[in-house]
Amino acid sequence: MKDEQKKREKRRRRRVRNQMLAYMTLMALAVTALVGLYFGANGVIRYIKNYNNKVNEAIAEAESDAAAELASAASQEQSEPESSSAVYEEKEYASELSDDPLGELVDTLLQDMTVEEMVAGMFLVTPESLTGVQTVVKAGDSTKSAIAQKPVGGLVYSAKNFQSGDQFQKMLANTKGFCEYPLFFAVTAECGADTAFGIADTKKASEITEADQASEAYGVIAQTLAGYGVNMNLAPVSEIAAADGDSSLQGRTFGSDAAAAAPLVSASVQAMQAQGVSAVLQKFPGSGTGKKTLEELKNSEFLIYEAAIRDGVDCIMVSNISSKGVTDSDTPDSLSGVMIMELLRGDLGFDGVVITDALDDTAVTEKYTPAEAAVAAIEAGADVLYRPADYDAAYEGVLQAVADGKITQERIYESLVRIYRVKYQNTVL
Repeated sequence: MKDEQKKREKRRRRRVRNQMLAYMTLMALAVTALVGLYFGANGVIRYIKNYNNKVNEAIAEAESDAAAELASAASQEQSEPESSSAVYEEKEYASELSDDPLGELVDTLLQDMTVEEMVAGMFLVTPESLTGVQTVVKAGDSTKSAIAQKPVGGLVYSAKNFQSGDQFQKMLANTKGFCEYPLFFAVTAECGADTAFGIADTKKASEITEADQASEAYGVIAQTLAGYGVNMNLAPVSEIAAADGDSSLQGRTFGSDAAAAAPLVSASVQAMQAQGVSAVLQKFPGSGTGKKTLEELKNSEFLIYEAAIRDGVDCIMVSNISSKGVTDSDTPDSLSGVMIMELLRGDLGFDGVVITDALDDTAVTEKYTPAEAAVAAIEAGADVLYRPADYDAAYEGVLQAVADGKITQERIYESLVRIYRVKYQNTVL
């Protein structure tokens, strides 16, 4: 009896210690925020204040639950056989959180979120689709109201939303102030002379041959974006393209040799993520891979993804093409469990954030309604649903799938854990 109580007391202390580690992480964020005022620390501090109370409540709850557990266990010890106690202890130990302060912080946040908030948190949409405004260049009452109703996981901006650096920074800061939960603020800013968002010209990807050149180019991009408050860049292009290949990729790729392109892609990723801007490789497995076999992919495009995953890329976008040579199916790769779960997560070992290609693309809309596409993407293993054709319909469709048991709440939770780990990492940086 006493031995069992000692074991439970030890587990109780471990849980409380983990909660305290989460609290220490919050304090670290506060220190980082004070040091990094130039990079929008007011938003960081606001988030810290919001969740500080939640962590303290979690600590108190852990203490209370542990005390109740000890009392309950004492009475059970008198009436239950020893084998039953051993099974209970094994289950309890297996459910404990690891010594992972960042994970503790994310778990504390998600415990307080509703299913509706978690589902909304999986969407990355344009500010226009969120607010219904034709062109968004500021964040006011429409943005505030829309975010309150459906707190999306992120907003993606284009050149039409950018008028000046000051205007863009203010719009993002105001939007952040309306949010209870951290958002991805995303753009697409590739290296080259036609880069938007007030970014200085850099070499085009096709002109870059050395890793330090790629690092320099994307370092310039990330520095500017971080100054605005952007924390996600849908770049770099991680495909390989021949001179006579897809014309839309000309100048945007690091060449046609995957082995040579891999270190350039990885250098680009590291340069951005070092400044708190998540890189999003686009697009897995590549636009020219539809007829390639799995063996051919492993000897070409996969070399780039293997290197980037090894070097810690945060996010990978999955293409809307159909890799029939691998899946023997017309299903877009962004909605394919074979491509996402078996290959990207399984064979390549990627445990970061999987983002779908634009779900308003005709490759998707010709075959699926917005709700069907969103549900299929989650079932396939995607975490972020990018640009659905109709955000409201897609959102309601996922909620209905959860209510019907087609998608479990645990499945939604898995994606939110991945998403918020990246968001908090960016906050620290």
